Amino acid sequence: MNRFALIGASYKTAGVERLGQLALPKDQIAARLPGLAAEIGAQELAYIGTCNRVEFLLAGENPLAVQTCRDRLGQLLTQAPLPETETRRIFRAWTDEGAVEHLFLVASGLDSAQAGEREIYAQVRSAWTTSRKAGTCGPQLDYIFGEALRAAQDVHQQAARPGNADSLANFAVKRAEDFLKGQRGRIALVGVSPMTRHCARAFARAGQSMVIVNRTLELAQEFAGEVKAEALALDVFKKDPSGFDVIITAVGGAEPVLDETLLRKLAKGKKPLILDLGVPPNVDPEAAEALEIERVGMDQVIADAATGRTAKLGELASARVLIDEHLERLRSEYAIRESAPLLQRLTMQYQQAAVESLRRLPRGPHDEETLRQWAESFARRMAHAPMKGLRALAAEAGPEAVQAYMDGVEEALGSENSPKEKRS
Repeated sequence: MNRFALIGASYKTAGVERLGQLALPKDQIAARLPGLAAEIGAQELAYIGTCNRVEFLLAGENPLAVQTCRDRLGQLLTQAPLPETETRRIFRAWTDEGAVEHLFLVASGLDSAQAGEREIYAQVRSAWTTSRKAGTCGPQLDYIFGEALRAAQDVHQQAARPGNADSLANFAVKRAEDFLKGQRGRIALVGVSPMTRHCARAFARAGQSMVIVNRTLELAQEFAGEVKAEALALDVFKKDPSGFDVIITAVGGAEPVLDETLLRKLAKGKKPLILDLGVPPNVDPEAAEALEIERVGMDQVIADAATGRTAKLGELASARVLIDEHLERLRSEYAIRESAPLLQRLTMQYQQAAVESLRRLPRGPHDEETLRQWAESFARRMAHAPMKGLRALAAEAGPEAVQAYMDGVEEALGSENSPKEKRS
């Protein structure tokens, strides 16, 4: 699996603020992927961006120069290119099976700030879809994405109990509930994302009054109908964002949704609690602090989730075993898949050798002894070629590899001989 690499930064290596600077705006991902792939020299490229990670999955026909790709990304993702030392501090790099293992852990939620959360599954699937739309996803990434999502499904179905499926959004909901102190409030959820959907469903169960805000009103209306809330277009909301006890934002984009001008409007009346789940931030942090509006950013939500994360991972130990089982199966299947062209070439060479041998057989009718001698001579010839290959295999991979080969040969010969024995 030396054709894969994964280069990524997370809240652990970059911090939430820097992560926001590295993230690709959602509406620009498909357009930027082809250029990024060309710049870093990857034949296939996908981007996974969430509230706590920015990662690039790469594949090529030949092994990738991962360090070069990582350094190049550090230059391309920021307005002022990062020094090489800073890039390598912020971006982790995985290669070969390590890259595949990391993708499996991400898709399963085992590498999330909230261990075991399931929203990342949809985000990984979306990354796959976007890269295919961009034309940067080919057979290599198709194969690995499919396997990663199958592994995640097994983890969710077999290992992750409902209590282990908490989302980071749960911690935002708890912050809002503590702020409201058990009272009924008016809550605005800006953006229809997995995070705001999760929050809205929790507030609906609690009987809170909600307004779903989105750039596309139809999408807001559709979700508002599900959670029995009002719907509002984003441009209407921005004209007057006041009157809410809690505002939760989770919008993809480079510019703040609530900038200093809008925050000044909020500061004139009842100041709400703002839960900013955007990366980069949807709310101007400095303006909120200056205007004494309480803003809880993603870094604080992640800090809330960090409490008890070790215990949560302990509960998910069986999920780690499932990942290992999927990797073991994939390792075997991928080796066979990659060897297929070589095996096909060997088959063709055997066929050509058989044809040449038949040409040397004297013309005319043949008695049983002549045919037996020809068959023995042909068998010795055909056995001589793989013997050289098997000696090289033994030197490279040990006697176990040769034994595996012989087991396969004997099984194949046994299955071919069995029908003949039954017919005789």
